Amino acid sequence: MNPASNFARVAAIAAIALFLGGGAPATAADAKLAAGQGSFEFPFESGGMTRRITVWYHRPAAAGADATVAFVLHGAGRTALNYRKYWTPLAEERGFILLVPEFSRDQFPGASYERGNVVGRGGVRYPEAQWSYTAIEDIFDAVRVANVLSARTYDLYGHSAGGQFVHRLVFFKPGARYRVAVAANPGWYMMPDLDVAYPYGLGGSGIGGKQLEQAFARRLVILLGGDDIDPQHYQLRRTPEAMLQGINRLERGHAFYESAKRAAAKMQVPFNWQIRIAPGVAHSNAGMAPFAAEVVGAPRPDDEVGK
Repeated sequence: MNPASNFARVAAIAAIALFLGGGAPATAADAKLAAGQGSFEFPFESGGMTRRITVWYHRPAAAGADATVAFVLHGAGRTALNYRKYWTPLAEERGFILLVPEFSRDQFPGASYERGNVVGRGGVRYPEAQWSYTAIEDIFDAVRVANVLSARTYDLYGHSAGGQFVHRLVFFKPGARYRVAVAANPGWYMMPDLDVAYPYGLGGSGIGGKQLEQAFARRLVILLGGDDIDPQHYQLRRTPEAMLQGINRLERGHAFYESAKRAAAKMQVPFNWQIRIAPGVAHSNAGMAPFAAEVVGAPRPDDEVGK
């Protein structure tokens, strides 16, 4: 989706929200970010309904029009405010604008958050404009317009279910405007294998070889906690398909990365992914955030997508 069509979508969403009522629409003006902390509501048309996304933010006083924009995606607990809490000191230190969209359970029930609301009940596939992944692009445009920002790209980080969100976005939207995407400690993965059925693989996902090639060329960091090795963690999926990926999150992350590396080599295409380990960290966003901030939120010497 190109920038012009994104801007058109933002305007259309605002108009729909105004017509439907229920609060002010998230126009560009509504996404104006004051210095310090705040929030705004963004209405997003998805799955035949207007879903409201609260975007919690922190804008350092020193973050001007040329500041980096970084999205942080929460886990299955939907605790967006906690994520903002742990990322605020990092935003202040690095001078980036922090955006933490909250995909609440009432607005995005079940797996419609981390799996992107790509496929609905009965296998119905929703248009790309209605995917929860697309909401990131739309929010980025609203914030850019309201704050007259020069950023052409954003950084993207997600932990746990947020890590599932991030790595699936890379597959489904390889043309999205992220500069770097960091998937931290996902519980399980959509493996880059066309012979494995969706959602555990790409079979039936609609993703083909060209899209996979584009995804491999983008900058994705698989960030794993060195101590995220509990095979009985209460949030760890233990279906037969998930267990084939490994017995814990650390094993599954390595399996995902190695599978992607082999697939790219077989296809003879560029591979720009990386795996990093956060030593001594278990399943904790607070523990992972400082390691993620080594690549997320850096100054923008080059905004070229994919670099």
